[in-house]
Amino acid sequence: MSTNTNRNTNTLERFDFGGPAQWALVRGQSRTSPVMLLVQQGPGAPIISDAPELQRMLHLEEHFRVVYWDQRGTGKSFDAKDRSSITLDTAVGDVRAMVRTLCQRFGVAKIDVVGFSFGATLALLACADESLPVRSLTCVAVDVNLLAAERHAYAFAVAQADRRGHRRARRVLRAIGEPPHAEPKRFLTRVKWVANFGGVHHRKNYGALVRTNVARLWRSPHYSLREMIGALRGFEATVERLLPAYQGLDLLAAPPRIRPPVRMFQGRHDKAAPPDLTAHLAARLGADVIWFEESAHMPHEEQPFRFREELLRFVAGVDSSTRDVDR
Repeated sequence: MSTNTNRNTNTLERFDFGGPAQWALVRGQSRTSPVMLLVQQGPGAPIISDAPELQRMLHLEEHFRVVYWDQRGTGKSFDAKDRSSITLDTAVGDVRAMVRTLCQRFGVAKIDVVGFSFGATLALLACADESLPVRSLTCVAVDVNLLAAERHAYAFAVAQADRRGHRRARRVLRAIGEPPHAEPKRFLTRVKWVANFGGVHHRKNYGALVRTNVARLWRSPHYSLREMIGALRGFEATVERLLPAYQGLDLLAAPPRIRPPVRMFQGRHDKAAPPDLTAHLAARLGADVIWFEESAHMPHEEQPFRFREELLRFVAGVDSSTRDVDR
């Protein structure tokens, strides 16, 4: 018979880091498993609603207490009355506060962190604080240089529109003009056509990605109807609040010094986060890059089996080396 400490974990946790409350779902098959924090892509995308599907694809809850965190302004943490800007320092500070609070709340010395896209950038910058109790950091499709990424994505979308003779795409892409795309309408227009041409997910266009997110929100038991509507509103509202904070972002200009072991996961066909920038950043950080040859911006959904294998191998290697040092 299992003891109480080994029962499944499935709890909603509230966190107060200043401003509206933030929420995370913690799920795992043992209350003594290591803790893994997922820092979502976006801006504006929730992740609590993704928990069942991510578990079905990756099975991380068999090894970790996985923390699915709806960040400030997203999902269950969206508050329509909060219209203040979100600075980069605020977003990075939230990651640091979450890491430290999780360690205290769950009685662990360190946690593993996996960041996706903008979330990977935030996690990387957070780990520049050498005191942050992070055991390993995995950056998936990290955003390295915003303007360079925008130019890369825009050039791809325009070239695809021309090659396919897609008159509507050519018209709207010309209308938004060359980057930077600092306004939500221009930003989301570019994202839409990059996705439609396979630069975000090889097998899903923009409409399919939106429908997937809506369906996951609708099926999730963790959102009231009001919260689900807020989560959908938060997609665009949080883009508007966050985009100014990312203008001028360039991790290569002054790469952060990172203490925990870092590994980069990168789709070879990513048109949202240029693969060559990831390779350059990894070289500056002394980190390895795991390439996903059949993926664009979402290797965790496009090649889930390999993603899981590589992630577990990396974290297990870090854990083993830590134990060796302790001995």
